[in-house]
Amino acid sequence: MKGTVVTLVSGEALADGHGSTIIDQRKNAKELADGLTSVLQANVNLSVLHGNKPQVGFVLFRSEVASHALHTVPLDVCGADTQGATGYMIAQAIRNKLLQYKIEREVICILTQTVVDTDMPDSSPLKAIGPWFDREKAEQYRQTRKWDIIEEPGRGYRRGVHSFPPRKILEMNVIKDMVEEGKIVIAGGGGGIPVFYNNDGILEGIEAVIDTEKVACMIAHNLNANILLIVIDSDEKFIRSGIMMDGFITLSELDNIIDDQQILSSTVLGTLKAASEFLHRGGEQVMITNLLKLHQNLINKKGLRIGVRNPSIDLFRL
Repeated sequence: MKGTVVTLVSGEALADGHGSTIIDQRKNAKELADGLTSVLQANVNLSVLHGNKPQVGFVLFRSEVASHALHTVPLDVCGADTQGATGYMIAQAIRNKLLQYKIEREVICILTQTVVDTDMPDSSPLKAIGPWFDREKAEQYRQTRKWDIIEEPGRGYRRGVHSFPPRKILEMNVIKDMVEEGKIVIAGGGGGIPVFYNNDGILEGIEAVIDTEKVACMIAHNLNANILLIVIDSDEKFIRSGIMMDGFITLSELDNIIDDQQILSSTVLGTLKAASEFLHRGGEQVMITNLLKLHQNLINKKGLRIGVRNPSIDLFRL
C-alpha cells in the first residue's frame, strides 16, 4: 500500500440529526461508502472511526422509557452497543461498495476499549448526555443514582458525565496489524469503550465519555497516517465560525485561528484542534468536508484542506 488514510465520520452525520431511524442510519452509512469510493479503489490503507453521541443518546432515551420494566444501561455498555451497531452498518455498506467494483479487500469492525485517565476527575469537563428531565426528576436522579446534573436553560436538565482523557487503546496493535495487512478496519467508534484499571489492576468499564477526535489522532499517529479525513454533518457551524469550507490553509494559519480564541462552537474548535494535533505529530494533510459533499469534494478538489498542499497521498487523484 502507498500510504494510510484515517477517516473520522461524526455521529451526527451518521444519525442524520436527532430522531433518526435505523433506515436513515443505513442510508447515511451507504452515503459514506459512496463518498469513499475513490479511496476504496486506491492502493492505500484505510481505517474508519465514527462518533456516537446521538446514537448513545438514543440508547439512553430507550433505557429511560423502559426503566420501569427493565434494567438501565451503563455508559460503557452503551458505547459497546453503538460501536457494534454503527460499525456493522458501516462495514456492510463498505463491503457492498467493494462488491460493486469487484475489489477484493477484507472489512473488519474491531470492538475497541480505551483506557482513560481518571486521576483528576475535578479537572475533567462534564458533558451533558441523554434525555432531558424536569427539575423534580433531575433532583431525584441526583439523589438516587448519584448523577451530576447539568441545567440547559430553556430545555431542562440532563445528566453530566466526565470526559476523561484517553491514554491507551487496548486493541491498537491488532488494529495496526490489520491495517498494514491491507484490511479496511473500523475501530475506535465513539472514542472507544471507556475503561480503567481498578486498585487491583483489573479492567472495568466506567461511566464516562471520550473525545472521539483525540482517539482519532491517537490511531492516526500509531498508524503513521498521511491523511486525516474528517467527515462532518454540516458546514453550517464552521461557516458561522468564520471558517471557509472550500480551500487550503497552512498549519500555522490554523494555529493562529485557534489561538485567536474567536471560535465559540465547541464542535468546531474540537475538530480544528484535532487537525492541529494530527499535523503537529507528523501528519501531512487534514481534509474536512460534510457527508453529502464527500464524493464530489474528493473528485473536484474541494473541501477544507489543511497542512501541506501536495501530500504523498493526493486524495483528489486517487
